[in-house]
Amino acid sequence: MKKAKFWAIVALLCNTAICAAQAPTPSNAPATDTTKKKGSIGVAVKPVRIDFHLVKGETAYQPIYVTNNFSTTMQFKARFMDWMRDSTGGHTYAEPGTFPRSCAKWMSFNKDLIEIEPGKTGEFLVRMKVPDNDSAVQEMKWCLAFIESVAENKAYKPSDSSRAHVRAIMRVGIHILQTPPALADKKDVKMLSFTSVTGEKNKYRILAQNTGETQLECKSFIELRSLTTGSSITIPSIEFPLFPNQKRYMDFTLPDDLPKGKYTATGVVDAQEDDIALQASEATIEIK
Repeated sequence: MKKAKFWAIVALLCNTAICAAQAPTPSNAPATDTTKKKGSIGVAVKPVRIDFHLVKGETAYQPIYVTNNFSTTMQFKARFMDWMRDSTGGHTYAEPGTFPRSCAKWMSFNKDLIEIEPGKTGEFLVRMKVPDNDSAVQEMKWCLAFIESVAENKAYKPSDSSRAHVRAIMRVGIHILQTPPALADKKDVKMLSFTSVTGEKNKYRILAQNTGETQLECKSFIELRSLTTGSSITIPSIEFPLFPNQKRYMDFTLPDDLPKGKYTATGVVDAQEDDIALQASEATIEIK
């Protein structure tokens, strides 16, 4: 299985900081720990995504590393939760085992609580144990591991020369994905529609759905070609992950300085996989 190389950085920027990890960056992106800059405080957690590719009855382990960049000893606890993305990319959380594709009940930590001294790194060991039955590997599963600080911690406030007592509650979510090897090649995405947004000037919406069995890292964009001059312009792309069967819409606003006239607008969904064809739809629009 591949070890994801991601960092989630949680920095103390206000009196109460409650933070969750965002969608992971590409695995070849440089790891930048901003909490190590002079005068900065915070907690670094890696990885922010763990990928398992297990068959029925198999067990595997992956570490989660937590670095304490505060000036005091801190405690961290760990737990698992269910989660889903909605059609806008927002997250919904629930207790373990709530959602049909949850693998939270298969997960465990080697410990529920760790204490980390200043400047040191602690470790939670994550275990996934897949049930020994065929139904367990018929579809992709996922859950979320939350690492969060415990009780009250005292730290220096970067903007002040004097010491300030700050209550810091930090929470980082690590995405845990289980994709059975037999599903690795079952990838597909469809564009369901490309339409103007009712009541919104020069705003267009692309609706896509993952019709395969694995998560996809997609991007979507709109290309415009002037029917008068033949010149082309590409509206900046939106990148987004898609769980199996998930639908997601992306809204694009055309530039205010776009010359008046008629254009061929091509909406595109790109799964960024060599074996998945681009999805595209054309429409003729007029800028007045």
